[in-house]
Amino acid sequence: MLWLLTVVTTGVLLIIAGFVKELSKVPAVARPAALTATARHATPSPSHLRTSPGASGTTRDLADPASGLSYALLTAPWRQGCPGILDTSVFSWTAGENAVAGRVNIGGTVIDWHGNACSGRLQQEFAYSGPADLAPVTMGVADAIEPAYYRGLQHTRTVQSSSAIQVSGHQAWVVTFAMKYKDAARDGLPWTSEQGAVVVVDRGAGQHPAVFYTSVPNNLGTSDVSTLVSSLRLGR
Repeated sequence: MLWLLTVVTTGVLLIIAGFVKELSKVPAVARPAALTATARHATPSPSHLRTSPGASGTTRDLADPASGLSYALLTAPWRQGCPGILDTSVFSWTAGENAVAGRVNIGGTVIDWHGNACSGRLQQEFAYSGPADLAPVTMGVADAIEPAYYRGLQHTRTVQSSSAIQVSGHQAWVVTFAMKYKDAARDGLPWTSEQGAVVVVDRGAGQHPAVFYTSVPNNLGTSDVSTLVSSLRLGR
């Protein structure tokens, strides 16, 4: 009996060993790679700071390699970076700066409300074929910005000016506007108005125009809008 049990056990072990050997020859099924969320917009190009001498001392400029624009970087509470919340299906900003003006409740969600200055390239939603299109395209950008960024608060917009300007010798157009918040006290806003501007700059044949947008609530100092627009430069 002992001899029979030994034979049977040995046979079972040999069968198991053979099975394991054959199983090892079967290729393993690759595990699917983990899915990663795709950002709605491309990662903005990095901006660069540079210093330059001026009449009132050394100033700092923010340079946007993607659009070719550079402009003054304002002092604190302003900081580098265009608020990510401003990126939409129509607008994609590649550099900028911001300052928090306060907090607002929009549809039950409390968010920071920023003063901002942002730059990028003109998106394809705005048809542009040359400098003759600067005026209507700039107004079109300003018109599109209002529902994109301001519809959460009761306001009225007044276009104050629309005129041609030069940015580093390139043809450009600027539209300035004012936002009024008549229910500011009821809504708990620490500001009652904003001053804003949109600038579109022709960069030459075969290149997308550059776009600059700024809007500053009056509790941050609306004179910053003219400071920013007048500081605009376009590199090669």
